[in-house]
Amino acid sequence: MTPSTTLGGFKILRDVVRISRVQPVKDEAGPADVFRTLADGRINLPFLTCGKDNLDWGLNIVIPSNTSRDASSRLQKYAASSWITQAHGSILSVFPHKSDPEVTASLLKVMGAEGLEPEALANSNSAVSTVLKDESVSGITQALFKPFRFSAYRTPADWKLAEKGREKLYKEVVASYQEKKPKVYGLEWRDGQALYRVKLNTRNLCEAETAFRQLSRQGIALTFFITSPTREKGETMLSLALPHSKTQNHEKIFENLPPANVAKKAYPVAHFAMNGPHFGDRYGIASELLTALDSADIDLLGLSCSIASITGIVPAAQIRDAIRAVQGCFEVPSVFKRIDRGAV
Repeated sequence: MTPSTTLGGFKILRDVVRISRVQPVKDEAGPADVFRTLADGRINLPFLTCGKDNLDWGLNIVIPSNTSRDASSRLQKYAASSWITQAHGSILSVFPHKSDPEVTASLLKVMGAEGLEPEALANSNSAVSTVLKDESVSGITQALFKPFRFSAYRTPADWKLAEKGREKLYKEVVASYQEKKPKVYGLEWRDGQALYRVKLNTRNLCEAETAFRQLSRQGIALTFFITSPTREKGETMLSLALPHSKTQNHEKIFENLPPANVAKKAYPVAHFAMNGPHFGDRYGIASELLTALDSADIDLLGLSCSIASITGIVPAAQIRDAIRAVQGCFEVPSVFKRIDRGAV
């Protein structure tokens, strides 16, 4: 990506706490139960990632810092089957990325150059978001203007002026009502996807930049991307969904990451995404969604919530049942299938 590439902007949500948790898939209390426990405490979730492998669920949950004590207390009942870590930080989002892996690559390069280790990463249909420790945020805002140019502001000083007072406003915009069915602007889905899982040492996460850049050079859309914790502390799992191709071997790209396990591939899978007016600032959204998917016996493979978007990965054969489950608990005015060019 050259400095002439223009994005719309970026924003930072400060004063949050990341809670990471790993639990066996065999546990009776799955992610839906965890999110229900937080919803019962009226705890908002502006960011979360939920990754799954054969043995475990890995959850990165971000909450407002003023609710961290209550959240910790509520999550203690799960301590016997998981480990929980907490860290104060901020959420940085750059947008729009238009599913281009080059944007993710450039963001990783910036963080690597600044010596930063992202606590968690996720993309939505519009933005790439990362959770950073508090002390990391001040330096990265200036560094973002090296690989990116933003249409909303030309310099870091312009950004600071534009952001003045907005964070307080954002925190005050919490839904004051509870709809019987939370509203969704629309639901988009696509099939013909392959899901790859790669485990990396967190210290090497920014070096994944090379893999994302190679995907971009091949013209491959990054449909879904999250990081999630694993049983091994200091290790993270990358889950990526890409349009499946019979002619391109995506596993080779990930084998060059240092040190990386061979990418594990799940195919065929499908992707769904939706935006809502209160996804990031109203508790209970994730709980209602996961409960609906569980009730429909959907085998969820991955999920993320990044500010105002929710994206998920399910087996391709279950996508229509998953959409019906979503329509059962959300008000969905339109459903749109997107076709990836070149997918086979």
